[in-house]
This record gives sequence, C-alpha cells and structure tokens, in this order.
Amino acid sequence: MPDQEGFLRPLAGKIGRTTEKKGRLYFEVADENLLEVVRYLFRTMGCRLSTATAMEMYRGLEVLYHFSHDATGRYFCPRLVIADLKDPKAPSIAPVVIGAEWIEREMSELLGITFVGHPQPERLLTRDHPKAPHLPLRRRRTK
Repeated sequence: MPDQEGFLRPLAGKIGRTTEKKGRLYFEVADENLLEVVRYLFRTMGCRLSTATAMEMYRGLEVLYHFSHDATGRYFCPRLVIADLKDPKAPSIAPVVIGAEWIEREMSELLGITFVGHPQPERLLTRDHPKAPHLPLRRRRTK
C-alpha cells in the first residue's frame, strides 16, 4: 500500500508543506488550488468530508478540511491559511462537496471568513438571536 503522500502524487505542485501524524496527512493548499485538490479527494479518491475546523492562529486564520478515505482508514486534511485578518476570504468548497455548506456557514459566522462562491452565505447559528455576539471566536488580533 502506498504511503499517504503517494496518494497525492497527482497533485504535485498543487499542495505545499505536508505533515503526517497517526494516519492523517495535513498539507497546505493555496486558494487557487483548493477546489482542484478537493475535487481530487472527493471525486477521484472517493473520500468523504468528515468535518472542517477553523482557528485563529498567529499567522492568520486556518481552515482545515478533514477528508476520510474509508477504504484505508486514512485522513487527508487540506489546510488553507488566510493571512488577512481584517477581511478574511477563502474559496467555498460547497460547490464541489455539498456537505460543506453548513460547516462553512458556521465558520463564517463565528470567525468572519467570507467563503467566496458559497451558495447560501447567510447566518445559521444566530440567525434569529437578537443579541448574538459578533465573531465570538476571534481574538480581535490584526496584523
């Protein structure tokens, strides 16, 4: 069986630094390559989107998608780093993986990330809350 990076050989030049930990391969992806990488994972490899996470880090906001390759039990996790904390934008993967719609809406609402190309970008969690906090998971750091 090939190593985890062997699975991604067709994406050479489309992914950046990789880190492998306990059956998971994390790799950085630039905005312009994200949809191609996600299409490959989802449609070609047959991975499913397990979840997505986002955090504010010192180098910016990081969005991490967790794709499960159920046939092998491995996870492939593209990481997108958004350096602009004042106007964070990232391409939406929802046009490729419809299951990403709600999690991207949650990340948008809680961290202020605009997912460009998202089919339904309105608030989800606090839509009807009259005193919902603005960006409750942000530390309000700016560069």
